Amino acid sequence: MRKRQIFVAAAVALFLGAPLIVRGEQEMAAGKEQEKTILDGIYLESVDLSGMTREEAAEAADRRMKEITGYQIKLWMDDQSVSVSAAELDVSGKNEETIAQAAAIGQAGNVIKRYKVKKDLEEEPIQLPLSNQVDEQAVRTALETYCSPLDREAKDYGLTRENGKFQVQNGERGVTLKLEASVPLVADYLENQWQDGIGNVELAVEITEPRGSREELSRVKDLLGQGSTDYSSSSAARATNITNGTATLNGRVLYPGDSISVCNSMMPFTEENGYELAPSYANGTTVESFGGGICQVSTTLYLAVLRAELEVTERHNHSMIVGYVKPSMDAAIAEGSKDFQFRNNLDAPVYIEGYAAGGSLGFAIYGEEYRPENRSVTYESETLETIEPDTELTADPELGFGVTQMTQSPHTGYRAKLWKVVTEDGKEVSREEVNSSTYLMSPTKYEVGVKTDNMEASNAMYAAIASNDLNKVYEVTKQY
Repeated sequence: MRKRQIFVAAAVALFLGAPLIVRGEQEMAAGKEQEKTILDGIYLESVDLSGMTREEAAEAADRRMKEITGYQIKLWMDDQSVSVSAAELDVSGKNEETIAQAAAIGQAGNVIKRYKVKKDLEEEPIQLPLSNQVDEQAVRTALETYCSPLDREAKDYGLTRENGKFQVQNGERGVTLKLEASVPLVADYLENQWQDGIGNVELAVEITEPRGSREELSRVKDLLGQGSTDYSSSSAARATNITNGTATLNGRVLYPGDSISVCNSMMPFTEENGYELAPSYANGTTVESFGGGICQVSTTLYLAVLRAELEVTERHNHSMIVGYVKPSMDAAIAEGSKDFQFRNNLDAPVYIEGYAAGGSLGFAIYGEEYRPENRSVTYESETLETIEPDTELTADPELGFGVTQMTQSPHTGYRAKLWKVVTEDGKEVSREEVNSSTYLMSPTKYEVGVKTDNMEASNAMYAAIASNDLNKVYEVTKQY
């Protein structure tokens, strides 16, 4: 009877203590899980995780991420590149799952299986990759900041002419960043390919090939047409404008089909662009303006273009006649209203050479001669009408009685035509009208003094002024 009582008491004690035993075993297991270290021979990229706890491995991964974000990533746009740090591209780590994977290696299975994993690691360590993540907006901002400025326009093959010989200048292809297509390229490279060191990414770009070639430009060798005018009587400011404008056109190459705006080529007509105040025409009068005299440049080039027989697509005559060419041989330009434009209608490039020095202005156009040797072209100016200038008098009450001052010099008005005359073997074979031009007459303007206390003299002078007859003014002056 006593033995049975002892057995029951023991069973009850065991039953009551069972929860404490189970809980103790669970706490021991959890503690062992926290104390487990990563097996030797396991790496996270170049970081040796051997013997580390998961917490230590996470800290090591963070340190490594801070280190690699200092590396430079070269972003390539064709043949040029810019280096940007990985930090500026907002590269960060996402390695929690990888560390958990590292901690689990060799920790499961029976003793034999776990032992085999350890021996395998001794022979061949495992290297797990770092997991990078990238903010695409940060990439976009970096590309806009560092790469967009690398955009460049294509530079066509060109020519220079020195000592009578042409030299070909190499062209350069244009490169333009394709921003939206480049962002995912950079993100994919940083997240899935790049791990360490200097990185290289080829960005998406649009390539524009330069026009021309050495072979094509070698065809430019013949003088097709030239023109010259004299500006030796010009003021220093006007001469500066002519020299400045000529320089903007000198050395230009026009490929087949190209057009050129002479006005746009020389603009803007500002002091900052090297132009000075000099006389120019405006609304039938002469005024001071920046770039005054620039029309002599366009006119001289017009002469060369005519003789080269290039296609003139826009040309305007001056409002009043100019003295450096015959009527209808001029080409006026004015910002926003008048332009001289022409087109290379040949099948080979042409080269424009301009010079302005010592009061002589000239242009020559070179290309490949296509016209037969027995053919020649000349241009003839025909005056259809001449309109002599009037005299225009105005009273000046502050000027002494009978004193005259010229305020505007006269310009004779004209109507004229320009003819293109083609001869072959010295015989005229065609005569074609090139343009018809009308030039305004501009009167001689005088201010006449009427200051006097003599009413009779004053009335007589006002009558003479109203007649616009300068001789009558002289008669009244002599009379009083």
